[in-house]
Amino acid sequence: MYLSAFCPYCHFAKRLLRQQGLDFIEISVDFNASRREEMAFRSGRGTVPQIFIGQAHVGGYDDLSALVASGALPALLEKERPKKPTCGEDPLEKG
Repeated sequence: MYLSAFCPYCHFAKRLLRQQGLDFIEISVDFNASRREEMAFRSGRGTVPQIFIGQAHVGGYDDLSALVASGALPALLEKERPKKPTCGEDPLEKG
């Protein structure tokens, strides 16, 4: 999650993610132009928070809240979960 220490919606998003039992990485854009540019490039937005689950862009706090309220969060978590190799599959082999 891209965030700012000065943003109340960032704090709301962190609280909601914790309530869902999720761990997350905080990427501060405070005083860091390159991180802010990275966030804008990845999300297409210039405001914080910008939340990603895996490679999927969720959006901001309102988007995350709607995802939770709709019950769609577990499906997104499952979809973005790293895949484990199956028995007999070589994890280093790309095909």
